[in-house]
Amino acid sequence: MVDFPTRLKKLRKSKGLNQDELALALGVRKTTISNYETGYSKPTNTMMRQIAEYFDVAISELMGETLSLKEPLTVTGDAKQIAVYNALPVTGLIGTLPICYCTLPASLLGEGEFFALKLTDERMNRSHLNAGSLAIIRHQNYADDGDIALVRLHDSPPAIGRFYRSGNGFILSPDSDNSVYRPVIVNNAEDVFILGKVVQVLKTVL
Repeated sequence: MVDFPTRLKKLRKSKGLNQDELALALGVRKTTISNYETGYSKPTNTMMRQIAEYFDVAISELMGETLSLKEPLTVTGDAKQIAVYNALPVTGLIGTLPICYCTLPASLLGEGEFFALKLTDERMNRSHLNAGSLAIIRHQNYADDGDIALVRLHDSPPAIGRFYRSGNGFILSPDSDNSVYRPVIVNNAEDVFILGKVVQVLKTVL
């Protein structure tokens, strides 16, 4: 497993940046970047999110984390236990049993109630949501334009996509390298049920 200092250094070099330039982009001192890359200090959760956004990678990828579905990740201190589900039926979570549970730091997730969905396709691979990874989803019944949301359309099983409003309806758009995935357009807002918003993604190993 690649650790955070090594991963950060590789990402910096992939952009052709020196430590001064990365520090300027992130609004910190050069010594801060140096300390991150040597492992002398670790970024705060807020800075970790900022670094992940700057390099356009998932936090789990930045940290080099993987999660085994056979042996849930455990953490010390304040944490949240999250139910992990396979592909959901039309009814969503109702009557669906989780395949396992994982435990994540509450500081990484923020406020709210969460569950995880194991992904089975490459519909959102440009957003680092690859087949086999876990989408960490906050329970909520609303989404802003551009959010990655879990949505039930009509009487179909829930699906993940970029959520957009369009007139009186909605569009659930893929973000994939594969053109086989097409946007789903719904003209009647009453046929759309938002189940949650994707807030994190974790890679998994079977």
